Amino acid sequence: MQDQPPAQYGGMPPQSLQPQEDNDKIMAALCYILPILMSVIILVTDMKNKPFLKYHAYQSLVLGVALWVIYIVLGITVVGLCLLPIPFVLQIYYAYLSYSKGIFTIPGVTNLTAQFFKDFPSPTGGTTI
Repeated sequence: MQDQPPAQYGGMPPQSLQPQEDNDKIMAALCYILPILMSVIILVTDMKNKPFLKYHAYQSLVLGVALWVIYIVLGITVVGLCLLPIPFVLQIYYAYLSYSKGIFTIPGVTNLTAQFFKDFPSPTGGTTI
């Protein structure tokens, strides 16, 4: 898991992907705790105009769908039921990263998000096509 944006930016994301207000960090963290609900709220309100929030909303939406699949698969077996807290701990970790570090990439998920959504703000600046 990469904790920092690409090195060509000195470990800092482009200015457009910085939080504009203090509440932006809280909203980004909530995207990972309640991924589908918060992502939809951000993407259908005026918050979608903030690249920082849009980045986390899209990324957490893809992660949330993947986690739902994992929850369903793990819930089928008794051993899987014992492993259910692991994806939740992962959600808490990503919420912490979004609040403390801002922009980060999730291996596989960030690239998949960029493929699904054409207006996904790229951590390297601009939007990914």
